[in-house]
Amino acid sequence: MKANRKLILEDDKAVSAGIVGGLVALLITIVVGILVYWQLSGSITLTSDAANTSRDGVNTMASTVFALLPIIALVVVASIILGVVVGFGGGGRGGGM
Repeated sequence: MKANRKLILEDDKAVSAGIVGGLVALLITIVVGILVYWQLSGSITLTSDAANTSRDGVNTMASTVFALLPIIALVVVASIILGVVVGFGGGGRGGGM
């Protein structure tokens, strides 16, 4: 029964649409999160020098992470495309030489 379930999921176009929808929702959430973070980060005023130093370190780290997020999204999209292309060639059927 589990083997039949696997075949149904591979052939189901609703699963593919759900994956694409989830990916789009994830990317939109990332963009909104970045915008909210930078708006809130700029509006916070701190009186302590140690707190300001800490905030600057966090902002530097956030800049690095936010710069890497689009690359991660591209890798996910590329892996989905590769999976579809391999599926066109019959790579998922276990055929060999």
